[in-house]
Amino acid sequence: MPRIGVGNVTGMTTRSDGRATALERLDTTQQYLATEFAEGYEDGLLPRRDLVERVLRMTGGIGSAASLLLAMGVSTRIADARSSPPSYAAAIAAQSPDSVAADDPAIIGGDLVIESGGVAVAAYLARPAADGRYPGVAICHENAGTAEHFRDVARRFAKAGYVAVHLDLLSREGGTEAVPANLRAAALTAPGRADLFVEDFRAAIAYLRSLDHVRPDAIAMTGYCFGGSVSWNVACREPNLQAVAPFYGPPAFPDELPNVRAAVLGVYGENDSRVNASIPVVEAGLAQTGVAFRLVTYAGAMHAFFNDARPNYHAEASAQSWRDTLEWFGANLGA
Repeated sequence: MPRIGVGNVTGMTTRSDGRATALERLDTTQQYLATEFAEGYEDGLLPRRDLVERVLRMTGGIGSAASLLLAMGVSTRIADARSSPPSYAAAIAAQSPDSVAADDPAIIGGDLVIESGGVAVAAYLARPAADGRYPGVAICHENAGTAEHFRDVARRFAKAGYVAVHLDLLSREGGTEAVPANLRAAALTAPGRADLFVEDFRAAIAYLRSLDHVRPDAIAMTGYCFGGSVSWNVACREPNLQAVAPFYGPPAFPDELPNVRAAVLGVYGENDSRVNASIPVVEAGLAQTGVAFRLVTYAGAMHAFFNDARPNYHAEASAQSWRDTLEWFGANLGA
């Protein structure tokens, strides 16, 4: 089936009368999520009711939601009687050979809270069990909130010699598990949230840099899908970030890309047209920075190919992108 694209992430085409189109009225992250919801619907993974509800919560009105779906070419005749989407995390066990068990003796992991603007943000920290000073890495989840997969990713980094922190960005709503699955993406993309989440991760980075066992001059960040977008946003605004690896997420602040000071590894799947449409904008922005950057497209991979608890998991691309991430961080953090 042809994939739905959002075009250039810097803005959609305006109408002949100068008024903004339905897509143009959304910010970049919302545009990306709208197309992800539409593709999930047309691929049979998301019921029509949930598609409409998720888009409605972003647009604020029935008419604008309908206009947005029509603008994306969504055929609502492909209706699915299911009332809720599948739970990827519950349905598929971890498959990656890089997965690290919570009781692995080489690492120490546990929950904590990080204060951000007076809000207690739930977090998970994993670090090597051996004494020493290590580089730090912050990790952002996908648009469905946190899950065991992302704690596993933190443990993978810990076993590779990093102090890793992962945030639950739905903490203001009581945490991911307190929010119904079909409302999580809308909560994560509400107006002002992109700026707010940058501050949450800036607080997390400050926390990492304060730890005795973390090298404050060696901090990285990575994130996946929605979290890839958040990673771009943080890189635009956080000067204490030395390396960043956004996985298949467009930046929400494309005009701020020239402010990036971290070395960038951009990760993309070959069959992920909606996110790949942002590559020219990313290249143009980073070309103005003077920082080292590498944008890699992994053959045969779709969106969300790294997540081994989702149907799009691509074992080869996941393994190679993990090796590439560690190599990139190692080279740019002096790890």
